[in-house]
Amino acid sequence: MLLFFQFILCATLIFLTATQLSQSADILAEKTGLGRTWVGAILLAGATSLPELATGISAVVIFNAPDLAAGGIFGSCLFNLLILAFLDIFAGPTPLLQRAQVGHALAAGLGSILLGIGAIGIILAENKKNLTFGWVGAPSILLLLVYFTSARIIAQFEIKRRIEALEEAEILQYEHIKPKLAYLRFALLSLAITILGVWLASLGQEIATVTGLGESFIGSLLLAATTSLPEIIAGFAAIQLNAVDLAVSNVFGSNIFNMAILAIYDLTYIRGDLWSNISSVHIFTAIIAMMMTSVGIIGLIYSAAHRPSKLYITWDGIVLILLYITGMYIIYIS
Repeated sequence: MLLFFQFILCATLIFLTATQLSQSADILAEKTGLGRTWVGAILLAGATSLPELATGISAVVIFNAPDLAAGGIFGSCLFNLLILAFLDIFAGPTPLLQRAQVGHALAAGLGSILLGIGAIGIILAENKKNLTFGWVGAPSILLLLVYFTSARIIAQFEIKRRIEALEEAEILQYEHIKPKLAYLRFALLSLAITILGVWLASLGQEIATVTGLGESFIGSLLLAATTSLPEIIAGFAAIQLNAVDLAVSNVFGSNIFNMAILAIYDLTYIRGDLWSNISSVHIFTAIIAMMMTSVGIIGLIYSAAHRPSKLYITWDGIVLILLYITGMYIIYIS
């Protein structure tokens, strides 16, 4: 009973912290002048993904379970894209992707490239053609290079877009908040969400063990949901702030950051070649994630999504849910 109480307490604290973190990210978007797209895709996505980084490193370094850590990353990418469907239901009468900037397709496309690199890395290792530098695989180095390049490209694109849209003339909402205080607040909230996220993941693991679900597929889904809770709450909080771009960019940006995390796992796994210890089933997970990303890109560019009658979700969201369920089912029977 105490374990479940701790779980509820931790989830509540994450709800409060992630809500404040979204508002803090919105403040930084104004203070930095980089806009909600870059801040959501890089800063907020990085902050909400830090629990996955911490738990994954412990799985790799302490428990020597690189495949478990990698599976968490690819599974998280799938779940993050499913969040788009949840946010669409919560977004109100106008479909989520209609309200978002089409420029999010840039971050989504970059995320697909990183997922493709991850899939190729597993394929090369399966065929004993993986190239390593010391203990670090070449795909990991490429993932980091593409990640930092992506951050720069998104920043340049967002600055150009804001200038063309004359957004610098908009009324400032957070002019009364000093920049140093905004940065400090975001850093402290990021630290808090990391600690709480790691705690929640450990509690989820204990609950899965106590209930007998630890080794089951349902147990894996439970753990995936717990590690993705910060992203879910941050997205909902952003929509409540009428910061749809912050919510959407957080989803696509989290997948970009997740693939960089996979490279960090490789850096910390000094026992051998990480890529040779990753199951080939994650290739399929990466492909499904790329397909779901493509659905998101289509929704952003086409901008003609509508809600079916008597439903609170667009066709884009329905396809995302179906792809996720299909992916989970095939992974389950594999």
